[in-house]
Amino acid sequence: MAVVSKLHNLVDLAKEKSSDRRRDLLREVTDLFFESTPERDTSEHAEFDTVLSRLAAQTAQEAREELSRRFADAPLAPKGLVMQLARDAIEVAAPILRKSASLSEADLAILAEELGQSHLREISGRETVPESVSAAIVRRGDDQTVARLISNDGARLSRQTYEEVTERAEKSAELAAPLIQRGETPVDLLQDLVAVVESHLRDEILKRFEAVDPAVLDEAMQASHVRLEARMMADADIDAAQRYIASMKVRRQFDGALLARLMREKEFTKLAVGLADMAAVDYRSARQAIDHESIDPLCLICKAGGLDRSLFVTLAVLRNAGRSFSQDALRDAKEFGRIYDSITDRDAQRALRFMLLRRNAA
Repeated sequence: MAVVSKLHNLVDLAKEKSSDRRRDLLREVTDLFFESTPERDTSEHAEFDTVLSRLAAQTAQEAREELSRRFADAPLAPKGLVMQLARDAIEVAAPILRKSASLSEADLAILAEELGQSHLREISGRETVPESVSAAIVRRGDDQTVARLISNDGARLSRQTYEEVTERAEKSAELAAPLIQRGETPVDLLQDLVAVVESHLRDEILKRFEAVDPAVLDEAMQASHVRLEARMMADADIDAAQRYIASMKVRRQFDGALLARLMREKEFTKLAVGLADMAAVDYRSARQAIDHESIDPLCLICKAGGLDRSLFVTLAVLRNAGRSFSQDALRDAKEFGRIYDSITDRDAQRALRFMLLRRNAA
């Protein structure tokens, strides 16, 4: 009780309005806590929690930053104070969110549902991130935040969370890189990315496939097909698009000019069905290539599928019309031609081999 008495004597001094004195008082109370750290769930511990939380709310940010650094490594840090600091400005919250052992999985899940991106990134870098917390971060985090989580080997991810990240990575190079480099990423999910990532990342996927037992790889292809088939069913226009392309074949109007017109008219479902047929790949790979932020996946499919350079350049220029790209079509066309030429036949055929496996599974 001597500690509590001393604590109350210190609190009595807090009636002074001086901010410097309040800061000194906060430091003295903190020192007292560490000198005689009470056991958790005791009345003495609760007293410290109440006093420290109140004093912290009354002091300047610089003082709260110091307080956060001191309590971040304290396993018996008062829970109320820690949660208060975790919700503070990021300069205050960062040490607590990144290191505090006082935050339980439930606490972290609550914080992950309510805090902003800078705070979520700190949680993402913790030594261990439980599955439930990772799920909340992926659901609410931007690509930079999720990329940090995926890059953390201590983050645990459920199968559903992996699938959510993979679907986002189809259109985000920032997410694709750490997902591919993560050793625990399921093989069938990596298959979804083969056609839509940059060449050096595609090489990483293909090298990993080479080390996988053929039977396991076949199962992965089937799993990829089942999942992607379910996603395709959500595309209500796909049946109509397939009938349309079939009718164009009957009329002998299925050619590069048709694909260019569909791209110009933004008939992307019909275009994806037609591109998949002409390049001999699966629908999903074609659709990913059309929708992807980078032109590289579309180039890969055209090169691997034997579509000529001029058709690819035409599709690429039309696709980028209206986007936040250069308005100089001639310059763009030259750059797209260079990209087409830079993809070797070997790279194109390696990627096509796995796209064909997925098409055959479909």
